[in-house]
Amino acid sequence: MSCARRTLHNLRALHNRRAVGSGSTAALLRMSQAAVVAQSGRRAISFKSLFAPSPPGGAAAGLAGAKQQLLVKADDLFHPLSKSPIKEMRQKGVLIQEHGCCPTCVQETSSKGQQAATREPAFECPDCGYPTHCSEAHWKADTRHKSEECVYLREANEDEHDLRSGRTLREFEFPSAQLSEVVVNFSSWDTFLYTRSFTNVESDRAMRHVSKVLTYPITIGATLHQYSPFTLGSGLTGEGLKSMTALRTTIKEHELARSEKELEMQQMPLRIFVLGARAEAMLPPHLYLQLSYLLPSSSMTVYFVGPECLPTADETRSTIAVSSRLALKYHKGYFHDVIWNFAPFDPFTDIFFLFSPGLGHAKGRAGWQATVAKLLETKCPIFATGFHQEDMDSDVAALTEDFGDEMDWLLKPRVNPFGSLKRDFGIRNLGEWAIANWGIYGIRGKRYEVQRK
Repeated sequence: MSCARRTLHNLRALHNRRAVGSGSTAALLRMSQAAVVAQSGRRAISFKSLFAPSPPGGAAAGLAGAKQQLLVKADDLFHPLSKSPIKEMRQKGVLIQEHGCCPTCVQETSSKGQQAATREPAFECPDCGYPTHCSEAHWKADTRHKSEECVYLREANEDEHDLRSGRTLREFEFPSAQLSEVVVNFSSWDTFLYTRSFTNVESDRAMRHVSKVLTYPITIGATLHQYSPFTLGSGLTGEGLKSMTALRTTIKEHELARSEKELEMQQMPLRIFVLGARAEAMLPPHLYLQLSYLLPSSSMTVYFVGPECLPTADETRSTIAVSSRLALKYHKGYFHDVIWNFAPFDPFTDIFFLFSPGLGHAKGRAGWQATVAKLLETKCPIFATGFHQEDMDSDVAALTEDFGDEMDWLLKPRVNPFGSLKRDFGIRNLGEWAIANWGIYGIRGKRYEVQRK
């Protein structure tokens, strides 16, 4: 448990011990999740079955048993993939062996000026449990693996076994509506989860699980919220302040209109566009209620646009009404081809997000140029993220080279406090890792002001 989380845990315990006679504000903060649900009329959202493992006897066995079998115990999470008691983990090991390559072989052949070899990693590292090299000799010769990669691969091994262990995943029992008297703190994941009453996130592993699925809606919410961590003193530029003030003015109008039915009906909803949507479009729709809870007075529509956008398993629904104030819409295709489905655009209601788009990637750069050109024409704020420093630097360099004279910076590139805490590794090369939404930056089409000579 990190130092910050341990401090918050101790504060919560101290707060609970002072329950009696501490005043109305403290009493509200003290209320249990059950009381919050009772007052709001809404239930807590659970994702405990999201990572359920396949039962040993197949689907029939799963239906026959009233209680899910515990496949892995909490104190025995580490298993070499080939010997894992969980079928999905054994299959993952086979995939890596079939499609991966030995990094030592690649390094040896590349250093001689030859074409990189692609020998299969048949040897499993005893420390992380992943098939990493073609032989034990090559594993011993790879000092980089031992010093940089092995510890994170072991962490990923244990995390994946934990998710599929069959235990009750209490950390995915999320809170519902926020009490109006409680202020959300966006300084970090620790303070956010504490002030939002995520009472079941009690370990670093649980933090990694939760941050992986919440990074998309909470990054959006943290950007829009009046208490956003992105301020003039932490990366936000003067132009960024103008753009975000316009959006927050609309959000404030939504709050004031709650008491006036006629005025409320005249309010335009926020439109949040997620372009190049992939994993963020395939999350359970109710997960985005966490975004709605951060802006409870605002009606909003989240548009997922991209060629890989998959709305549901049968791909037949294009709109999902999650609640009376939140709708999700799915559009397959490139934004610059379907832009007229959404026009006109308004900087007071519209905002764009590009989650790890790969704007500077050799294979994706040309495809993104037409979309970015149209985005800059809208004059609406555009926020993008990167997997790591190198990925973000590559995208920023490509943007600057292709559109440097046509855009204003809203948020200078920086680390995103609500990036995922979990590292993901590629099947083909375990030396390549990514962290969803690790970094964030913002731009907008340049606004040409009349200036005196």
